[in-house]
Parts: sequence; C-alpha cells; structure tokens
Amino acid sequence: MRSRPWRPLVAAILLGVAMPASATMLRHMTLQDLAASADRVFRGTVVGIDSTTIQAGGSELPVTIYRIKVVEGFKGSFATPKGEPVVELRMLSARKANVTAGGMQRLAVLSDLPTLAMGGEYVLFTTRPSAIGLSTTVGLGQGAFAVQVGTKEELTANKFSNAGLAWGSPLMPDSGPVPYARFAQAVRQAVAEVRR
Repeated sequence: MRSRPWRPLVAAILLGVAMPASATMLRHMTLQDLAASADRVFRGTVVGIDSTTIQAGGSELPVTIYRIKVVEGFKGSFATPKGEPVVELRMLSARKANVTAGGMQRLAVLSDLPTLAMGGEYVLFTTRPSAIGLSTTVGLGQGAFAVQVGTKEELTANKFSNAGLAWGSPLMPDSGPVPYARFAQAVRQAVAEVRR
C-alpha cells in the first residue's frame, strides 16, 4: 500500500480552518498532572472579590483579586499568624467583549479563564504567583472545581465536567460530577503520588 504523507497535513489545515479564532488550545490534564503542576491545592469559599489593573510590559492588565477562605488544604502552605487561612488569588480578568478605543480594536481574549462566584465553594489547583503577583488555576478551567453544596450529596466538577481526569485514578469516573468525598480522596492520592 502506498503511503500518502500529505493526508495528515491536509487534515490539520482543515481542522485549523474549522476552529473558531477565539478557541484556546489547552493541553489535556489528568488529576495527577494537575497536582504535579500546582503550587497549592485546596478547597475554599470565596469571601471577597475585587477588580483592579496592574502595569506590566507597557500595558495595563485587568485583574480580579479573589479572597478565598481555606476549608481543606491538600498541597502547599496555608499557615497564618492568626485566624482562618485566607488565600488571595490575583488572576487576569477575561475581557467579555471586543473593545474599540482610539481607532484600535482589542479582541476579547482569555475567555477560558475561570471566574469564581462570591460565596461559591471550589477545589482549586493554583499556580505559583508570577513575578508580578499573578496566578491562575492549572489548566485554566481544568483546575477549578465547583463544589455543589446544599444538596443531599456534595458534587464536584470542573468546567469540562471532569472529562479525562480518570486516567490513572480508579476513584474517578470517565466524566461527570463526582461526590466530594470521593473526589477529595482522589486528590489526596494524586498529591501523594506527586510527592513520591
């Protein structure tokens, strides 16, 4: 049979044309990947949200500051001199729409950045803060898991409904929300494997 080396190239070009320009390409991550890449992993409740801007690289960047009361720590340090530990997470803010200023148009980018709700409970896999103090969740929406509280059984899922996290973890289903107790056990196991 004759090889046709050009077929993969044609397929890649067609796929590139079919993808919307605003789509972000993310590397798929398992729970172990998230744990290995995270500086801190914790469950917390959002107790404060502020917006600001910072100067970096000659530009003004929109930033959201989340204050999150730590309920359960899985990886990292959360010690405070007094009171309950609160993590301050400074994340780039996603522009909601294209903005025109002075004849130039700024395109809406970074739409895949997770946003957290005031009072919401989350399990977050966060990156180490950068030189300018910014951090985010590992794998963007992959590392931000909302915890549904107030139901008979707390359920946990990320932006992608946990798709693909099961690889390497028998505690996780192929996709879909997971009971929090089982999810927390899988996170502890993933963190322990990373530390080995």
